[in-house]
Amino acid sequence: MNPDLDLDARATPPPRPRTPVSTLWFEFLLDASLLQKHLAQENPEPTATQLLVLFVAQSIKTTGEEESEQQKRKSASLKCLALQVAAHLNWNISRLQKELPLFMVHKVLKDFVESVSPPNLNIRPHTDVCSLEDSVLVALAVYNRWCIRTLLDSAYSTKSNKTSIANIANGSNMNVAGINEMVIKTVKDTLQESVSFLERCLKINRDISIPNMKTFQEIPPTTTTTIETPPTNGEAETSALTNHRQDAERESLPVLSKDQFLCLLYYDLGSLYFHQRLVVTATEMFNRAAATLPSLSGSVYCDIDSKTLQGYLSACVGCQRLLTPDQPSRTVPGGPIIQKIEKSRQEGFKGIAELLEEDNCKLQTPLSYRDYLLQIVLSQPDVDIEIKHHVLILSVIRRYKEASIMPPHHLEAIGSASQKNLEVLGTFLKGELQQGTNKNKLMTLVRCLCCDERLSKHLQQSLQDLLTREELLEVCGGKMEDKSMEQKMCISSQCDNVALQLGKLEQRLLLSNSNTDLENILTQLHRLGPGKHYSNINSKWQIEKSYAFILDGMGDKKTQDMLFLLLVKAQHCTQIKNYSTAKSLLQTAHALVRDTSFKLQKALLHEVLYVELLSGEADSQTTEAGKQTIAQRIQACLASAKSERDITPRDSMLDECVIHLLNSGNWIDAMGADFIGTQYSMLGKVIAAVCHDLSIGNEALKTSTCLWNATLQIFSSGNKQVKRSSTGKPTATVQRESMLAIMFRSDFLQFLKHLRSPLCLSVMLSCLVKLHNVLRDDSPNELSHEHTKLWPTTVTNVSSINVDSVTMVMGQLISHVINVNPSQPSWLRTQADLHYGNNQYASALQFYLQSASIITGFFEMPPPRDVWNDQVYRRLIKCCSQLQCFTLVALLCQFLQPVDYTTAFKALQEKTCYDACDALYDCIWDVTLLEYLICLHGKRNEVEKKQRAIQAMSEAELNTSNPENILSAATQWRACKLLRAMTKQYL
Repeated sequence: MNPDLDLDARATPPPRPRTPVSTLWFEFLLDASLLQKHLAQENPEPTATQLLVLFVAQSIKTTGEEESEQQKRKSASLKCLALQVAAHLNWNISRLQKELPLFMVHKVLKDFVESVSPPNLNIRPHTDVCSLEDSVLVALAVYNRWCIRTLLDSAYSTKSNKTSIANIANGSNMNVAGINEMVIKTVKDTLQESVSFLERCLKINRDISIPNMKTFQEIPPTTTTTIETPPTNGEAETSALTNHRQDAERESLPVLSKDQFLCLLYYDLGSLYFHQRLVVTATEMFNRAAATLPSLSGSVYCDIDSKTLQGYLSACVGCQRLLTPDQPSRTVPGGPIIQKIEKSRQEGFKGIAELLEEDNCKLQTPLSYRDYLLQIVLSQPDVDIEIKHHVLILSVIRRYKEASIMPPHHLEAIGSASQKNLEVLGTFLKGELQQGTNKNKLMTLVRCLCCDERLSKHLQQSLQDLLTREELLEVCGGKMEDKSMEQKMCISSQCDNVALQLGKLEQRLLLSNSNTDLENILTQLHRLGPGKHYSNINSKWQIEKSYAFILDGMGDKKTQDMLFLLLVKAQHCTQIKNYSTAKSLLQTAHALVRDTSFKLQKALLHEVLYVELLSGEADSQTTEAGKQTIAQRIQACLASAKSERDITPRDSMLDECVIHLLNSGNWIDAMGADFIGTQYSMLGKVIAAVCHDLSIGNEALKTSTCLWNATLQIFSSGNKQVKRSSTGKPTATVQRESMLAIMFRSDFLQFLKHLRSPLCLSVMLSCLVKLHNVLRDDSPNELSHEHTKLWPTTVTNVSSINVDSVTMVMGQLISHVINVNPSQPSWLRTQADLHYGNNQYASALQFYLQSASIITGFFEMPPPRDVWNDQVYRRLIKCCSQLQCFTLVALLCQFLQPVDYTTAFKALQEKTCYDACDALYDCIWDVTLLEYLICLHGKRNEVEKKQRAIQAMSEAELNTSNPENILSAATQWRACKLLRAMTKQYL
């Protein structure tokens, strides 16, 4: 070997490998195929789980934030990306739990279920889950398996539960510990449903396909040239994923065999049974899992640790040996009976009654297991009703033999049994009494059952051979006067505790909102405690004094209580916006007083009208023949305010009537409603007068002056008051609202937010915008509005008006009108002007473009000059300049008359620019600008940009020798292209 060559090799170090550049999370939103390529790398950076955390975090909406359509589409895309990553991880629950926060795993798996499930999916206890589509079955199985594991982890976790605030990737603060606790609570509450679902999955007899990454690929949005209302987030996401799921079904999906799928279910169910101390059942599940585990060997879907499984099996054997050292190793106390019961349960509860009767004699199974078994039997609808009664009766007998309290509804269920099941009850009781043990406790049970006359007669016949006449008279001779089982809440030996029954019924009275339930409960209460009023059990229950005066005059206390409760419950339901229930309660009350009190009957009709107005039902209600219209009912309600023979409606009811008259365009009735004297009626009269004049074509100058003066008075301030400290020095100056105004400013704002009529809203918005412009006196930043000729141009006493209050109320009203009609161009223009005046240039640009795109049909033609004049283009130019989009500034200068070359040339000289730059040269129609660009790029030696400018200038239609119509068409086409490009960027 040549030493010189070797020296040279040592002297020249090998080139240093490049450090790979990490891919940012948002790049995956821009390229749909990038994610699969990235995850296919050997060591991707960031890793799959890191990407999953980023995608989920970015899709979480910040609290209190209103999502735009763009944000909704972004969130939907992020969900699809997160599901693709989870599919790449093969839905490995162990890995997800290890590397992701609990609430994120919950979100991913819930999104998994929602994305593959049809909209009308409803899993009921009797649903054959094995017949579900493979993707739905896999999603629900993964989610319910995760629920079990989460419950077990939370039960054995030793971590502190202190609340902490975490800052997630999207910049929002979240109480992660609190959210995790809510997730765990949800899992605990739905545990029984999860277990039931997985148990029903054990009957599967086919292999299943597993969703992969292609299942969740999102459809790229298509470009349209018309403005359409985008679908809601859920609809868009469901539609996209449904189409892709159909495409994915044509692909070859990975298949999980039946044994592999069952192995995963056996393991998780066994873990839960072991946690619930059902050792025998857990052992059976673990044995099945161990038998099928070899089929999962090498499978990417295996997240079962064989050592952990063997540990579970050893623990099960150890528990059996510890509890029963004198028995074979795989039995526990009551083990043979439990094994037989579990086997019977698997076979549809065949022979369960004989097994439970045997257990009642030997008392081997734990009482908790018997309660669990009873819950399972009663919750499954496919179990025969006779079996349910047999298990229930034997469970009641078992509880009384151990002197344990029995829930009253179980005794009630026995009382409603069929004659055949009652014979079984007598047979079971005879068998227990013949043994001679626990006779006193069984006699207590018989005594409780004999509270029902039907049961008493049957038990006397069944037990007459075993009990003496004295014993039968003792337990079956006393009959309660009330035959309703709902009043026989017998707990242990206390079956006549009236106070306890009253307490239970009063509690039900507090919670119920059903008119039928209220009547039944009151009937029982008045039987137990006649002569007592039950309308005062809650100190917060109050009704109108006029209503209470009429109720006190009624003789029947039960009717008084019933009407009081109906009114109180209706009032509560109205407050929580449960309008359908409130209306039903009021209609029931109206039917009760139809023949007793005309005044109260009429007042209740007004209450029903009030609920209909609040719920919006009155707007869509059709008038039947022979019945009053909504307008007539409102007139009757308003007339009652001045009638001495009627109950005066509340101010809130009268105000809602006035609002409805304004929103329905009934100007004449609204103008005539001022006689009721409320604030809403007086202001409504002034607004209705202006709207009436405008609707018939009058100038409305006189009526608009009245509205202007009323608005000025609302925002005027009274005398200034100086606050002083303890030493007498002035500390602050307070301006009080004028007492001469129709209403306070807060009430005025609430009044405006109730308006829905386009004419009313446009008039009030124009009035406030004009007042704002006059007070601010800032012509470059003035807000546009309709009805400009209605209002004065000056205000005499500007210093007495609170300018900030005017600005605040006007801003709130602009937001309200856009929510009412987001497609009104003039209102959008006003919103844009407001953003512009507040230096919110991006938002202003967005609303300017949105208002013009609605008028021009997404810029099929340039905006007319009366819509966008030079002032608007100047504002657009300033917005783009502040956003450093200088190429757009130069292009927008073409719209000015004449073209502002000074501003355009200065903008093109800027070196830092945040727009498409030379990609927008195709939108230039002014030859002078193109010539300047060619010269500028030539001086800067920017060859490619110069070629783009030359190519744009060489277009034939820009030749100055062309006819005027060709030049005009070229200008219009390029102008529309530019505005559409800006709209796609900012909307």
